[in-house]
Amino acid sequence: MPRADYLEREAEVRRYLDGKLPGQYRIPRYYDDKADFGDMDVLVASRPDWDQVRAEIVADLGITQIKSVGHVYSTVHRGLQTDFFAVPERYLDSMHDFMSFNDLGNLVGRICRRFDLKHGERGLAYVYRRASGNYTRDLELTQDFARVCQFLGLDHARWRTGFASLPAIFEWVIASPWFSVAPYLDEPSGPIQRRVQLRPTVARFVEYLRERGIDKRVAYEDRQAYLPMVIAAFPDADLAAQIERERAAEARQGALSARFNGKLVMRLVPGVEGKALGELIVRFKASFEDFDAWVLATPQEDIERAIVAFAASPSG
Repeated sequence: MPRADYLEREAEVRRYLDGKLPGQYRIPRYYDDKADFGDMDVLVASRPDWDQVRAEIVADLGITQIKSVGHVYSTVHRGLQTDFFAVPERYLDSMHDFMSFNDLGNLVGRICRRFDLKHGERGLAYVYRRASGNYTRDLELTQDFARVCQFLGLDHARWRTGFASLPAIFEWVIASPWFSVAPYLDEPSGPIQRRVQLRPTVARFVEYLRERGIDKRVAYEDRQAYLPMVIAAFPDADLAAQIERERAAEARQGALSARFNGKLVMRLVPGVEGKALGELIVRFKASFEDFDAWVLATPQEDIERAIVAFAASPSG
């Protein structure tokens, strides 16, 4: 939709929502010379009566085309696809910041990954990984984009002012001392290349880097080497304590797995495997008020005797 037509519809939606949901919605920003728009995203603070409220919204705006997919309520308002996103209120601003200015949030997120950080709709988080590699958990650091910019050496005041064009956005991103062209220009296949195929803005960013001959690279250290810097940058998140709790949980899970597992049950109860094994384990665990505490407090030989006895009982 041409810019003038889009702005007319956005203004109408804003006027309506200012009365309907004052302070409880956000519409992501865009650069000044954006010529046309494929849709309009409207972020709304989620609430228990959201289903009722969204029905009132479409009725009041005269919308007849609707489709609900997960937390997205997709509609067509005066010929423009208008998607309402139900967002937990505490993430309303961080999601707005992430979604503003096309794919800028994703470009910033790519820099963050070098520090084992994740920048997304819920702000900035540290990605904790267990040694086994099959478990990750996002440990929240901040929903304040100004602090994300400060950490990355980006000019938040400039971001707040806005950008005249896509090239202005790209210039802002590469100004970070941590920005590197490596994932965009050196990797023939991978996440960036898949995103290039799906996201025109990312494709234009890669073209921008090539056309301008930008070859900025950073000699990064191992990701774990930056953890003290991350902890120091976000003291109120108490990341060290969050990580310690995760490590304690990991150690506890390791102890549980060593003392009770499917291989142990198969050895003690010959012939049980597959679906029958899974069902036996579920029933055995359910026979305890706190199975994990019992396993950790019980000698190994007593655990094994209990497994054999339960398997031979009517309950088993």
